[in-house]
Amino acid sequence: MTMQQTPSAQAEMTLNRHCPLVTCGQEVARGERIATASRPGAGDIHAPFAGTVRHVDPYRIRIEGGEGGTVPPEVLDGLSGPELLTRLRELGADIPVCHQVDTLILNAVDEEPSLHSRRTLMAERQDTLRAGAEALVRGFVPVDVVLAVPGAVRESLPNMTVKVVPDQYPQGLDPLVAKAVTGIEAPDNTLVIGLETVFHAGLVMETGLPVMETMVTVGNAARLMDLGTPVGEILTTDGETLRDGDRIVLGGVLRGTAASSPGQGVDRATTCVGLVRNPAPVVVDAACVGCGECVRRCPARLDPAMITSYAEFGRYDKAEAEGVDVCFECGLCGYFCIAHRPMLQYIRLAKSELAKAKAQSGEVPLP
Repeated sequence: MTMQQTPSAQAEMTLNRHCPLVTCGQEVARGERIATASRPGAGDIHAPFAGTVRHVDPYRIRIEGGEGGTVPPEVLDGLSGPELLTRLRELGADIPVCHQVDTLILNAVDEEPSLHSRRTLMAERQDTLRAGAEALVRGFVPVDVVLAVPGAVRESLPNMTVKVVPDQYPQGLDPLVAKAVTGIEAPDNTLVIGLETVFHAGLVMETGLPVMETMVTVGNAARLMDLGTPVGEILTTDGETLRDGDRIVLGGVLRGTAASSPGQGVDRATTCVGLVRNPAPVVVDAACVGCGECVRRCPARLDPAMITSYAEFGRYDKAEAEGVDVCFECGLCGYFCIAHRPMLQYIRLAKSELAKAKAQSGEVPLP
């Protein structure tokens, strides 16, 4: 069974191209909007509890719990199409922007073997998932709706086709799930949405309140916890002792990112909080040795060695020509790199710099 994390007295809300709407010392109600998203498809951020804003900068907002009420719930039953999707984003759900969706795939396969959040949602939050799925169907109006599940999952959702996807990593990543369902690589007018987003949309539809909690894997179980809960607090509550040299990883060990500090709070994209002690291998500033392991392991059939070498020296145009945008960031290249180069970090750097350059030129909006 899922355990509810004990509410924290403090919360740190991570800003990822969000614009803060609050100032230090301001009192906020539970569910009050405190930051708006500037990225297409990203949801706004809301206070997980009533309290006082203690810190604001371009990267985070810290709130200390206190007295106060909850914002009034909203009525969304009469909405549909783009209007419903916009309201869901305003209330904190990360709903992708896609103007035509013929096939909507709800991905219930956990992205890495160590994660349990999606299978826990399938087992324990069926009503909320059903409400979220119905809202997404009303918003996107797809022709076909498919639920992708691993072989061990027996639950399903009504009015949709079920597709069993192999549990072996990286088959649960969105691009490979899309191929497993459609038989086509990068199919047109096909949208894959992770089950945590379906859950967030369902919370909004059930309560009329913004998204203020999410399902997070800790150890061998998944827990429902408030957004903004400090990751260090989560681990110490789980019985861990933090030591110098440890890394707190948000997400799985292959695709996750290191927390900036134990005080960083979980956000909607946090599927797992884990601890890696004295991690090995540690990535180092080393040259590629040309062993070819990354090329042999890449499921997208790219040349990660060439892409990351271009990214390392700022030749992002060359990285683009090598197909960096095709990479779906499974992390296998870095895992098997015998030189311990930061392969995935270089790939993400190249993608980010290319997106900024295109946005500045007016070619495409910044994602």
